[in-house]
Amino acid sequence: MGVGVYERVLPVVAALLLAMPVFGQEAGRTAVIWHDRGEVAALDVVSGAGGKDHEPGTDFRFIEESQSGTSAKFVVEDEHGTTWKVKLGQEAKSETAATRLLWAAGYVVDEDYYRPYIRVLGLKRLARGQAFVSHGDTVTGVRLERAGGSEESNTWSWYDNPFIGTREFNGLRVMMGLINNWDLKAINNGTSDTTGGGGQYRITDLGATFGRTGNSLHRSKGVLRDYAETPFIEKENENSSFFSADYFHFCNVSATSLLSNLGKAVSVEQIEY
Repeated sequence: MGVGVYERVLPVVAALLLAMPVFGQEAGRTAVIWHDRGEVAALDVVSGAGGKDHEPGTDFRFIEESQSGTSAKFVVEDEHGTTWKVKLGQEAKSETAATRLLWAAGYVVDEDYYRPYIRVLGLKRLARGQAFVSHGDTVTGVRLERAGGSEESNTWSWYDNPFIGTREFNGLRVMMGLINNWDLKAINNGTSDTTGGGGQYRITDLGATFGRTGNSLHRSKGVLRDYAETPFIEKENENSSFFSADYFHFCNVSATSLLSNLGKAVSVEQIEY
């Protein structure tokens, strides 16, 4: 990441993380969108939500290609019997980086890992993404997402959920503006075990991040120059902040309060990998 990116990310994340203890959810509340990760400086941000213990193996077997979404995808199984969803293209790096920041801030994300390349036994010719394949079995620029179990998952809406108006939810909105996520559709959010109003609320697709927001002709993803040149906050008053991202023009979270407690919650070493 360039200097401009650090100047944008580190102060806001540090302040947001330092403020997170006051975001604690109400006692007895069963629906969860945020967790206290403890001492942020001690987190393994490189490995993220899954940690080193859940990292992918090194030997992969092709299972099937997926035609969902805009990015090339296919499914593999590693030598441990774990199933992984492979994503290729411009979202591979940006999504992995975004999950690290969201997880460190206390939010629920998928277990994603980035690999410069992997070798896949039995890889078939891909309908999408063949440009990333060389020598018949080597795939470059790979995001590996641990596939979930049999647990049912439903979508949730940014406009209708149990957390509207809470600090946890507004903190998540700030994070979406921070990483320039312009693909905020319900289909990119997931819930699990929501019977009786409870369960985990998470973001399941963070690929459209770290670029420029705007219309379909203007926006980008995974382009650090565009990201660094995009302003974060347009203006603010004593109660509210007006974000530059057009999908979050207004949010009743004071950016001043987030930025006033700058510290060393997250280091450059934690987010540079």
